[in-house]
Amino acid sequence: MLALTAKPARAILPCIVTLFTLAFGLPAHAADKNSTLQLLVVPQFPVTEIHSTWSQLLEGLKKEGLPPIELVFSKDINEFEAQFQAGRADLIYCNPYHMVMAKKAQDYTPLIRDSKPLTGILVAETGSSTDEVQSLNDLNGKTLLFPSPNAFGASLYMRALLKREKGLDFVTKYVKTHPNVIRGVVRGEGVAGGMVNATLASESAELQSRVKVIYETPPVPPHPIAAHPRVPAATQEAIAAGVLAYIKANKQVGANIQMPNPVRADYSKDYKPLEKLGLEAFLSN
Repeated sequence: MLALTAKPARAILPCIVTLFTLAFGLPAHAADKNSTLQLLVVPQFPVTEIHSTWSQLLEGLKKEGLPPIELVFSKDINEFEAQFQAGRADLIYCNPYHMVMAKKAQDYTPLIRDSKPLTGILVAETGSSTDEVQSLNDLNGKTLLFPSPNAFGASLYMRALLKREKGLDFVTKYVKTHPNVIRGVVRGEGVAGGMVNATLASESAELQSRVKVIYETPPVPPHPIAAHPRVPAATQEAIAAGVLAYIKANKQVGANIQMPNPVRADYSKDYKPLEKLGLEAFLSN
C-alpha cells in the first residue's frame, strides 16, 4: 500500500534551535573571512528534510576550508521573504522570482544554480475512478492545490498562466510544501496541484505513478544560492568555487539539494528577464 506520509524527520533538535534563532530575528552583521555565515533556505520542504540534505553540503565545504556556514530556517514562505527582504541572511537559496525580489530589496547576487531549467508542472491523479481531468477545461470551478502563494514555478507563475493565458477560474488551496501537493492530489483534496519537475522526480516511483502531468510552464533558470553584498567578493567567489568543486566530487550531495550539476549564475542573463513577467498581481504579501 502506498504510504502518503512525508519523508522521515531527522536531526530535529538542531533544526528547532536554529528555527527559534530565526524566529526572533537574525543579526545582520558584516561578514569577513572569519565570520560564520548564515544560509537561509526557502521552505519548500519540511524543516527536518532541509536540515538533513543541506547539512551534508555545508559540512563538506567546512572540511574543504571554506568559512563556516550555519543553516537557518523560516517557518513559512512569508517569514522567509520578510527575512531576506530585510537582509537578515548572508546567503539565501531561493526560487527564481524570490531572486528578483531579493535583488530589488537588498541587492543579493546569485552565485550558482543548477544547469537544468526549472519547469512548473500541474499534476492530476490518474489510473483510478476519480481520474476526472482530461483537459485543462476540466479544472474550471475545481479546487487546485499549491504549496504557497509565492512558490514560483509551482504556484506564482502557474496561477498567472492558468488565469491569464488559459482563462481558468478555480478555487485555490495552499498546503505549505511541494510533497503535500502530490499527496493531497492522490488523497482527493484537490483535482490537481502545482509542483516543479525536480520535486516530482524526487518522489518514489510508486507515488509518481499515481499522477499525470497535465500542464507545464515555460522553463526558467532554477533556484540560485545568492549572497548579500556585505559578504566580501573574495568570500563569495570562494563559496561559488567551493560548491562547484564539492558537488562535482560528491554528486549525490548536489542531487539531494536539487543541484546535481551546478553552474555559475548571472542575474542579468538568468533572472532579470523575469522582471517583465508582470507577476506582481499574483504575489501575496
